[in-house]
Amino acid sequence: MSRALHISFVLSALLGSLPLLAEKARSELPVRIEVLGIELKKVEPGRFSMGLQGLDKRVEPFEGVRAVEITKPFYLGIHEVCQASWERVMEKNPSHFKSRKHPVENISWKESMAYCKALNSRLEDFPEVPAGMRFRLPSEAEWEYAARAGTKGIYFFGDKPFSIGDFAWISANSRSGHQPVKTKKPNPWGFYDVYGNVREWCLDGYEARPRRKLVDPVIGWKNMDKVNRGGSWDSCEDCCKTGSRSNFGKDYKSNDVGFRLALGFELKGG
Repeated sequence: MSRALHISFVLSALLGSLPLLAEKARSELPVRIEVLGIELKKVEPGRFSMGLQGLDKRVEPFEGVRAVEITKPFYLGIHEVCQASWERVMEKNPSHFKSRKHPVENISWKESMAYCKALNSRLEDFPEVPAGMRFRLPSEAEWEYAARAGTKGIYFFGDKPFSIGDFAWISANSRSGHQPVKTKKPNPWGFYDVYGNVREWCLDGYEARPRRKLVDPVIGWKNMDKVNRGGSWDSCEDCCKTGSRSNFGKDYKSNDVGFRLALGFELKGG
């Protein structure tokens, strides 16, 4: 065999093995990671339809259905960041309704990003974090992908809201305030408080979505208004639809707005 042919053969073999090596590396990521009392669960890449069907043409650009592909595995907190976890990092508790097992609230988008930055500044303390991953907010697409958990209905439990009280603290059952995390049933992928309790900040800014397939999207990164998802203890059933979005300025604070921690690779824009 000539040297050139031998090199060509070796290169072909190496290139052919790259997808297998990538798949092996991905499968070797731990299923769960715990950091400072926060349990994060691995979410595998996949495709799904983000948004809501049958919208008025004025609303469709913002909440209409878009095909989305998530190409990178990521981790997501199985529940919202609670006040005890916030205090361990930020050393103070800004929440209006104070209780260590309740979600932290009364924090802005900027403050939730500062929390992630503080965790990233001490990555050497967390050897379980996979190489190349960083703490951040989930993108809006990642949030909805995990919230849907492979389902296609209006809610992850179906198209009718009758059983939402089994899964969420909302205005009808919350007794005028948020409740301890992880006290309702989880979605099919094991995420709690997807609906209700506190609204959850995402990386994205609020603006119309492109009318095309979206790959690992972070929409409107420079927009001053930031997206939050899932509704809160003060929300009705309609506000908790999996595809529904709401938005506030990045400095906005309220006793029904918090966040869920993500851990993943860098996303364009985020």
